[in-house]
Amino acid sequence: MIAKLIKIKKKQSRFGGFFYYAFFKGTDGKSYYSCIFPRMRNYRRWKNVMKVGLVFKGLKLFKKGNRPNLIDADSKFQVVE
Repeated sequence: MIAKLIKIKKKQSRFGGFFYYAFFKGTDGKSYYSCIFPRMRNYRRWKNVMKVGLVFKGLKLFKKGNRPNLIDADSKFQVVE
């Protein structure tokens, strides 16, 4: 999937510390989001590219549970522009 990062929101975590909601707009016109935790290993992949306006290629949806618009934070993505 290809999607553009449109907003980042920092929130308090119920497990201590904080996390980020990253909101995306896909090329299909739908809205998507992901939860990015600085305490998780995958944060290394995200920390330098969490900039509004960047376009990401290779994002995968989290196919578990009742969240059809949740992007898997473990996706192996590329920044397109």
